[in-house]
Amino acid sequence: MTTAAQPVARSGGRNVPTDTMGRPLTEPCILFLIVLALVTLGVLLVYSASRTADAADTTRYFPKQAYFALAGLGVFILGAIVPYHRLNRWWVAIGVLVLAVGLLVLVLFIGSGRGGARRFLNLPLGLHFQPSELAKFAVVIFLAWFYGRSKARARNFVRSFLPAIFVIGGVCWLIVKEDFGTAALVGAVAVILCLIAGWRWWFPTLILAPAAVGAYVTVWLVPYRLDRLKVWLDPWEYFTGAGWHVCQSLMALGSGGLTGVGLGAGIQKLYIPDNATDFIFAVLCEEMGILGGIMVIGLFGVFVWRAGKIVRSAPDRFAFLLASGILLVIGLQAIMNIGVVTSALPAKGIGLPLVSYGGSSLVMMCFAAGLLASIARRRDAQAAGIRPLVHVPARRG
Repeated sequence: MTTAAQPVARSGGRNVPTDTMGRPLTEPCILFLIVLALVTLGVLLVYSASRTADAADTTRYFPKQAYFALAGLGVFILGAIVPYHRLNRWWVAIGVLVLAVGLLVLVLFIGSGRGGARRFLNLPLGLHFQPSELAKFAVVIFLAWFYGRSKARARNFVRSFLPAIFVIGGVCWLIVKEDFGTAALVGAVAVILCLIAGWRWWFPTLILAPAAVGAYVTVWLVPYRLDRLKVWLDPWEYFTGAGWHVCQSLMALGSGGLTGVGLGAGIQKLYIPDNATDFIFAVLCEEMGILGGIMVIGLFGVFVWRAGKIVRSAPDRFAFLLASGILLVIGLQAIMNIGVVTSALPAKGIGLPLVSYGGSSLVMMCFAAGLLASIARRRDAQAAGIRPLVHVPARRG
């Protein structure tokens, strides 16, 4: 029995099946749908949390989060359209890193925040920018460029290990004073990415002692951070004090049951500080139940799975390292946030990616996810034999 010939189109000198060119669920499309689902759910949860954040203002955070969501989806599309390899230039990688470092220094002097922590730069129209959100991906872009030329470079102690540690240590040092959780995330992502790039196995052992000293100075000698460790060991002992956040979060998780009390109908969220930011997952589980929590964890799981596929099939080494770094930032931050909310990890003051209230994080995460889509688009184009839009003629002579 014969079948009809498969339609083909000419592209780049090859016959390309048209059904593969017009698939409705390409990798970028899947990533966009996941991001859209998380961002939309985040807007709904922020609306629910903001209705009770201030009895006199039932839309405290919602309007801004809605604008942030639209901006985030827009920059996702921008990141997917812009060729990712434009970041693989020394002046771009170093320029973004210098910009992030400069803003981190600036925020130490003129920054604003709550509880004495300076994390934000004030912008016009009542907006705020958090430089540490830019720093997460600035370090990833720099390391992807730095190690993108060859794996052998990553194995050189003087030319590889020392410059990378200087950059990683400097950025983390600027962040850790005001935000230990983000500094820990950046440090962990950077070291793992360097190992992926080809560091020798013993390179990380050289930073254990400095890291231990840094943890002692920034955690053990800082009373409120030391209290977080004590609360983690037994939150109920500190129910009326340092453990209030975690205890109220655990009670919200338990009160939601299997299907939750309904969106906007949560009561326990009234007693959770930072319910629209660090503890928004607790609001989700109270109002949408265990099933809602599993759904969000599943969305992040699918995101990690699809991003992992992009990493494994990246068209070049820079794309491989860039995609790995983005995957690590989003995946590890989600794990850290859910771990804090469920008391599996000590409190760190870090939001749930793409869901928690905050424009800086939402926009940067969406743009990073868009870069993953850009890598997938180039991979698919190369697999199909499609020539680049801009043809660079070969040099003569």
